[in-house]
Amino acid sequence: MAAKVSAGELPPVEERLPADPLVVVPFQEAGEYSDDLHRVFTGPTDAYAYTMMLMESLTRFDNRTGGIEVVPNLATNWDVSEDGTEYTFHLIKGARWSDGEPFTADDLLFWYEAIALNAELTPTFPAWLMVGGEPAVMEKVDDYTVRFKFAQPYGILLDYMSYVGDGIIVPKHYLQQFHPDYADADELAAKTEEAQFEFWYQLFADRANQGLNTERPTMSPWMLTVAPPADRVVAERNPYYWKVDTEGKQLPYFERLVADLAQDGQVALMKAVAGEVDLQYRHMGFANYSLLTENEDSGGYTVKQWIGGPFPCVYINQSTNDEAQRAVLATTEVRHALSWAINREEMNDLFWFSLATPGNPVANERDPNWMEGFGTTAIEYDPAKANELLDAAGLDQRDGDGFRLRPDGQRFTVILESYPSEMGVPAIDIFSQVAMYWQEVGVDAQAREIERSLWSQRALGNEMDMPSYDIAKILWVIDPGWFVPTGSYCYWASDYALWQRSEGTAGKEPPDKIKEMIDWYEMLKTEPDDAKRLEYGQRILQRHNEEIYIVGTCSIDILPCVVKNDLVNVLDQAVGENRLRHEAIAWPFQIWRRQQ
Repeated sequence: MAAKVSAGELPPVEERLPADPLVVVPFQEAGEYSDDLHRVFTGPTDAYAYTMMLMESLTRFDNRTGGIEVVPNLATNWDVSEDGTEYTFHLIKGARWSDGEPFTADDLLFWYEAIALNAELTPTFPAWLMVGGEPAVMEKVDDYTVRFKFAQPYGILLDYMSYVGDGIIVPKHYLQQFHPDYADADELAAKTEEAQFEFWYQLFADRANQGLNTERPTMSPWMLTVAPPADRVVAERNPYYWKVDTEGKQLPYFERLVADLAQDGQVALMKAVAGEVDLQYRHMGFANYSLLTENEDSGGYTVKQWIGGPFPCVYINQSTNDEAQRAVLATTEVRHALSWAINREEMNDLFWFSLATPGNPVANERDPNWMEGFGTTAIEYDPAKANELLDAAGLDQRDGDGFRLRPDGQRFTVILESYPSEMGVPAIDIFSQVAMYWQEVGVDAQAREIERSLWSQRALGNEMDMPSYDIAKILWVIDPGWFVPTGSYCYWASDYALWQRSEGTAGKEPPDKIKEMIDWYEMLKTEPDDAKRLEYGQRILQRHNEEIYIVGTCSIDILPCVVKNDLVNVLDQAVGENRLRHEAIAWPFQIWRRQQ
């Protein structure tokens, strides 16, 4: 930034930083300023290549010690009331947006009053800030202090804040020009028309999008300068970034974050092999581990074994629209039979070099709610047991092709729908193998691959009997749809989730066993005591362990992460999960390139 300071385009760095900036202890050593940090992405929907690197919230996750901790970020510290109903966050004083404007409590209050409480922008108040059916109340204490008040105790707010709290960090001074509560009506109408939108809230959402709007000020390490659909997305150093290293140098070290377009995952892999990727596990894939390691020397990188990896599974939709089909899929014995029918050891040999762990998805040992034995119900290969259970469940009649008939006389047909993705191997190969096992016990099972956005539309619209996909292994309590029909999605009971979030005005009313899980989760959220909260989480997972609402294959826990050899401050091993924002858990703002 020295040249811009000399030219009078920027004030000196000491005037751009807060009086007490957030000091980041580098993972290994303080660094030097570097050129470009390179990544790849496969298209507009693959925003993980850069947007995850731009997220900043009041708190953030830290994985340096192997565990997952919540640490200060834009909030230097916080206070929690004795009853757990109030959280008071103290903001870093003197931090500025990328255009130099002050970041204060007014920005957070703007999000709350102008966005969260505006029905046109936010038809449903954010579920992560609702407890006991009541939305949080946010109030400004002073310019650098905000308080969240909840109707009941809220034990997991800090985890949520680290996961999705970046959404409340918005620049009031910029966005108010697109909001009818602040802007002149005629001027706003003209801007809406000029941008070719029909309604003001469409324009507002477009302008508020940090991953697409290059004009929007940010608190992130880099500010977007070239946005999709460009083949090369570029974000440049934020001159007002509010963090420094232990030597007082303003972060980030890298001048630019650059994401280059690859037509598909295979091309992304080839770019990594060619040495064009600095830090990435996305699109590398466990099946490519050998290829990646074989080319380490020529590509100038090292493959780090991060932790995570896919767990391909089939969601047995309990709320499917076909009433006769729903009755069959709601039968515990049928779901158990489908699990008994899968030869997981054979799949492990076929797809994962016998390095995966057969099982059903009930979180994993890294999740605090996990207990020994979870995920092991009915995982042995026993087609005789599967046939016995299916017969006993009323599917003992078969048609001329040998396929089982439902009690209503229709063939018991299931379609395992996935979208093109890598789960160690192509997802369609995995689910085609599962379909073959189920055919062997008389179920007319077929695997189908569809486009990703269509998959999401169908899965969320309750239009699939068996969405087939990955699952969360850890921190599911802040992303509960994997195991509880609540919030914006639940692939194994999508219409029950709709019933829950609509307070019974839409969707389908769940049976008592599933209602109980919804109640347990609400109790978990409102329980201030850690031990009691853990008990509710374990109850939910135990119900999955018993019922098998989601049938798993094998869990591979190795994520090959490509790291260029000249990068410094990259963890040798970290947990790669969406809830930790993928490679952002590496704290990219403190990574730098050692000049050879």
